[in-house]
Amino acid sequence: MRKLIAALVCSALWLITTASAATVKQEWQLDGRDKGAQFANNIERLGSQRGFSCRFDQIMEFSDGGNQHYSGELAVLKPGHFRWQYRKPYDQLYVGDGRVIWHYEPDLMQAERLTDLEAINPVVMKLLDGRIPLSDIKVVERSYDNKLNIHRFKVQVTDAPQVWLGFSRHGDLVYIERQDLLGNRNMMHLSDCSYVAPAEKLFSFTPPEGVDVLDLRSAPRK
Repeated sequence: MRKLIAALVCSALWLITTASAATVKQEWQLDGRDKGAQFANNIERLGSQRGFSCRFDQIMEFSDGGNQHYSGELAVLKPGHFRWQYRKPYDQLYVGDGRVIWHYEPDLMQAERLTDLEAINPVVMKLLDGRIPLSDIKVVERSYDNKLNIHRFKVQVTDAPQVWLGFSRHGDLVYIERQDLLGNRNMMHLSDCSYVAPAEKLFSFTPPEGVDVLDLRSAPRK
């Protein structure tokens, strides 16, 4: 379960930072309105923000027919700061200050100090520190979801798996969907979003007294 949540964190960070980093030039005509320009405006709006915070509800549908529901809060502050707080199915925290990433599980009274999440998904950290050029991001498909009342755009960044980004009629990013190579479907709904940059102190972490601390940081390269 711990590795699965770590993978979900990486996947979600990849998706959210993709949305906040992209500038898209494609334009289409759809329902009498220029949805390509609308998408570009939404992306540029997100990219202009220094940070944001919101609640999330995440459903993982597994290829074997099972599913798992996750929920909590997230916050992002450029450059490289993030806080991913899982409340369900149990408390778990990932927080990064741009230098160190902490993974804290209060039920286990354990905290891990990490250098990065490179071993799980290198695209995440590349997007966080701006190593992927905007020219490598493109839109490949678009649609309208009547059930969710959102405009959906399928986006690809370099050779990474394609993802769907859904925007409300107000231009807010409210839905993210991705399918991995094993056929598992990862769907995330964002709500109660604030585009006021979170305070930097939110991204600091000190292990509580009595918590076991494991230092899993990579050794510096010589």
